Amino acid sequence: MSKQANPAVIGVFVLGAVFIALLGLTVFTSGKWFTEKSDFVIYFNESVNGLNVGALVKMQGVPIGKVTDIQVQLHPETKQILTPVFIEIDHSKCQQILQLKPSGSKKLLMEQLIKNGLRMQLQYTSLVTGQLYVQSLLRPGTPVILTGLNEDYAELPAIASSSAQVEQSVADVMQDVQNIPFKELFSELLMAVKNIKEITGSEETKQAIRNLSTSLAELQEILHSIKPHTKAIALNAEKTLQRSSQLLDKLKGAVDPLVLETRQVLANTNQTLLSIEKSAKSADGLLHEDAPLQQNLNRTLGEIQRSAKSLRLLTDYLEQHPEALLQGKKD
Repeated sequence: MSKQANPAVIGVFVLGAVFIALLGLTVFTSGKWFTEKSDFVIYFNESVNGLNVGALVKMQGVPIGKVTDIQVQLHPETKQILTPVFIEIDHSKCQQILQLKPSGSKKLLMEQLIKNGLRMQLQYTSLVTGQLYVQSLLRPGTPVILTGLNEDYAELPAIASSSAQVEQSVADVMQDVQNIPFKELFSELLMAVKNIKEITGSEETKQAIRNLSTSLAELQEILHSIKPHTKAIALNAEKTLQRSSQLLDKLKGAVDPLVLETRQVLANTNQTLLSIEKSAKSADGLLHEDAPLQQNLNRTLGEIQRSAKSLRLLTDYLEQHPEALLQGKKD
């Protein structure tokens, strides 16, 4: 007859097995089952190709969470395709930040972090593999863009990744390049080359080049012939300038007395004219208007006036051009 199993022994084995199982789970999961976590959603307005479920969420290179789900959603108003990425944050990885959390309000904490510049961005784990991860950044100067399409998860704002910005810049540059009228520019370039070829190949241009070459050769010969006499020419020019300066000084000294004498003669002539005019007025009442004496007297007065005028002009000219005494009057 078989012996009946002891229930107490069976219970001990069952409890031991359960304890070992719990201990193994704790060891293999590094105690993650007992850590507090928070779930968030991020709406990316770009391709997430290379981002997989389980990809890390990092802050300053430190893993603080992971991606739990990736979906595709259509914005009901803008009809734009969005990519919501769901993540979970491990509180044990960011204790210092979570200490700022108001009591019982995760929403207020996230609002404060977003106000301080918290943004989420896709970045490459490796350019070779093309794998992506989610990076948490502090960019206070960037705009906060929230869709508000999910009421079950707190939403974190996203900014365009550096690769997306590069692609957009390249696309803009390519668009500008496409707008350049290459066909017209090439046609104008061909026309300019053709005109240059016609000008350079014409007989007039060739003759002008030959004439220029001949002129340069002649000029070079002249310079070679003048070069030995350069010093003598300079000395003669200096002597000529000195002599001219001395001559002008002498001429200036000679002109001043002549001008004074001319002015004296002019004054005497004017006095004589005044005397003659008084005599004429005295005789006017005695002589008839048509008498020969009066006519001769009028002619004499006219000639004397013309002589005085000529003498005055000569004096003015000598004052302005004293060198005329030696060189004569110029045309």
